[in-house]
Amino acid sequence: MSEALVQAGPPPGAVSDVAQLPPEESHAAIEQVFRFFCSLRLTLANLLLLFLAMIAGTFVNPQNDSLTNIERAFANRPLVLWSYRWFELYDLFHSWWFTLLLVSLALNLIACSVERLPRIWYMVRYPETRLDHVAGLRFRSTPVPSALSAEAVAEQLRARKYRVRTAEGSLFAEKGRYARFGVWVVHVSLLLILGGGIVGRLTAFEGVANVPQGGGQADAFLERRPDGTQFRHKLLDQDGRPFLVRCDDFRLKEFEPGRPKAFESDLRLFRKLPDGSAGEELARETITVNHPLRYAGLTFYQASYQQLDEGMRARMKILDKATGAEVERLAAPGESIEAAEGLSYQVVDYQEDFSGLGPAVQVIRAEEPPGSRPEVGPDGRPRPSARAKIASFWVFARQPEFDRNNREDRFAFRFDRLTPFYATGLQIARDPSTPVVYTGCFLLFLGIGIAFYTSHKRVWVQLRDGTLALGAAAHRNAESFGREFDELCEALGVPSRHRGERAAA
Repeated sequence: MSEALVQAGPPPGAVSDVAQLPPEESHAAIEQVFRFFCSLRLTLANLLLLFLAMIAGTFVNPQNDSLTNIERAFANRPLVLWSYRWFELYDLFHSWWFTLLLVSLALNLIACSVERLPRIWYMVRYPETRLDHVAGLRFRSTPVPSALSAEAVAEQLRARKYRVRTAEGSLFAEKGRYARFGVWVVHVSLLLILGGGIVGRLTAFEGVANVPQGGGQADAFLERRPDGTQFRHKLLDQDGRPFLVRCDDFRLKEFEPGRPKAFESDLRLFRKLPDGSAGEELARETITVNHPLRYAGLTFYQASYQQLDEGMRARMKILDKATGAEVERLAAPGESIEAAEGLSYQVVDYQEDFSGLGPAVQVIRAEEPPGSRPEVGPDGRPRPSARAKIASFWVFARQPEFDRNNREDRFAFRFDRLTPFYATGLQIARDPSTPVVYTGCFLLFLGIGIAFYTSHKRVWVQLRDGTLALGAAAHRNAESFGREFDELCEALGVPSRHRGERAAA
């Protein structure tokens, strides 16, 4: 009984929960939507709006101010401020309406491809091979008696690099048929570019991190969004595992003091251990302004630098004679350098010319006896205890091996120079759409080259009752092909006639 009720439908007078259109009206509605997205008017409207949006992006917020600054500037103009907020004019090219415009253009392109491109495939895959079935050809020959065989005509066509198909009394030859697919390549490239723009708008981000030189490290960076908000991103690889970025050294090259020429940073990436320390080394690179470091989908750009304090630091190299390991440090005055358990060093003085031997720094060596620990001074820094064994020595820049050869100690020091203490400014970005957009741009140029500089050429030959007739067509550069067709007709001994000449006659 339940099956009978289902087949019979709702009883008379009952109202269906969902209003349904008749099949004819439903198909008509789908056809109207499809035709709307196929229309050339929509294409022109999308391109015009994109053009106007790009112009507006140049003038609406030329300084790329954040929404906070814009709100401060237009506090007394509520209508202008509402426009900036609602239409996201502070970041126009990432606004919701600009993204919808890209989606509209992409749908327009997909609809046009669905409508037109299958016809091209069918034309190439299943061409019409009989001359008497083809109408409207621009290039034809006058039928004349001929003693040529089909194989002789085919050899003439093959000599001109045509692919020839033979049938009863007919030949069909073509070359450059894949020139038809140039428009396919252009459509695919535009879809990749538009899709990349949409994906980039939804997933791309960039931020900054300032990492002190001399071993400073960071496990996150700060993204400043156009609306004024900030978001802290952890440094994570593709599997969600945290890692660290460390700046081993920063070098500033100057034309003269106060005039920077170039700057670069020595970066290393490490796996972050659960206790926050650095583990396995993942990558290393010396980055410059145009040479970033890439890892785990993130790109580390050399963007800026800043001097962290006014004081100078001594660039030192510390050699462990027992292991042969050597580390480089930027030591601030009075900063404790922990070399081993109970053994520390401090740089306390600098002489530009020590007794005619050149630049030198004085280092204090403090060795704590067993059971004794350093004390904490008024400035919060550790200092040797009263029981510590104190010694002092000088390290010379011009004689890097002097300390190693003249002082009995496990650790030997080399002094390079005094240098300011900088932090490198890293711009850290992720944009998964970049390779997609680059691929789209490459395919766009390839497709334009195929579409405009190649041609699909076809020739039909009919041999019937000792009469020879030719017809031909080229989908591009017809004038050049006309000369080629005339040469073919002359070689076969038939007069050629173009459609325009026939109409004039």
